[in-house]
Amino acid sequence: MPTGTKLYNPLTQKTFHVLHSAQDTGGEYVRFKCVANAESKKKSGFVHIHPSQTEIITVESGSMIAVVNGKKVRYDAGEMLVIKPGDAHQWWNASATQELTLITEVRPALKTEQLYRTTCAFAQAKHNDSANGPNLLHLAVMLDHYSDMYVVAGKWTLLKKAAFKIMAAIGRLKGYTAELPYKQLATDTGR
Repeated sequence: MPTGTKLYNPLTQKTFHVLHSAQDTGGEYVRFKCVANAESKKKSGFVHIHPSQTEIITVESGSMIAVVNGKKVRYDAGEMLVIKPGDAHQWWNASATQELTLITEVRPALKTEQLYRTTCAFAQAKHNDSANGPNLLHLAVMLDHYSDMYVVAGKWTLLKKAAFKIMAAIGRLKGYTAELPYKQLATDTGR
């Protein structure tokens, strides 16, 4: 994905701008600017781990709440959070009235750009056609495909992992694939 690419996730109301692509850095890292709308509070996806990647989040403006390994901390503009491989984490906008702007760097890059694009495409399809959009089996196929980078964690981790593996197998039998096309839309908002 080229530097300058913009992705929007309508379910979490977050916009991602590629600042440095994996191609730019020889795969060493990928860096995104993320803008989370005020309405995105607590819409941050699953508690998850990155098995072999470090994620560095710097708050540019606004405030973020992050839960890392069960510990909840608020981060304000200028503060940084380093998430090591295996750390269970989740974050969201701390404010219901102010947007949050972050710089996120993921090392090594691996397929992080593809994961972001696929996640945004999945959310886009679900948002635009919630009745016929992607379902839980499709999500399980996607999560299984990216399991070297993104693993659902939190309470009942082993049970969730086993359930997603079984659902992914069923999803593949039903013809679901891990990738969805992302469409740039006029309704994509955010800066």
